[in-house]
Amino acid sequence: MGAVKNMVRGFLFTGIYVVFTIVIPLITFTLLFNIEGLPIEWEKQDQQNITFWLTAFGLLVSGFAFFKYSSPKQSIRKGIFALIQVIINCLYLWSYRFSGAAEITFIIVDYGFFSLSLAQMILIYMGIYFLTIILKVYDVIDFTINREKIRENRMKE
Repeated sequence: MGAVKNMVRGFLFTGIYVVFTIVIPLITFTLLFNIEGLPIEWEKQDQQNITFWLTAFGLLVSGFAFFKYSSPKQSIRKGIFALIQVIINCLYLWSYRFSGAAEITFIIVDYGFFSLSLAQMILIYMGIYFLTIILKVYDVIDFTINREKIRENRMKE
């Protein structure tokens, strides 16, 4: 019964990650780029670039979420997939920066432009993810060293 529970949990979290990493950002940027009635111009290439990179890394994040959440608790496999997922999450955040989503320039016809920069916020999140990577490396080492104790505790349950 544990394997079925883990698989269902993996699919559930994959769905959650798809919604938060692909669906919500795509809806947000689609609504942002399709504002009608305002004298704002966009470059079509910006929207395509942002959509491509967010979808590509969103699929990677969601895929690794399945493997992480379908693994048994305190297993080496879960620790390794958690570490890989944190690294992929860093790449997903960085994709906001290099796709152009962190620097959005609004061109207001006949008035000028203004720019919205989220680069500093992304760097703060990257710092938090760096600390999380250190924690996940520790988890993998702990799960490897205490492998026998973890197995004994599972057998008792």
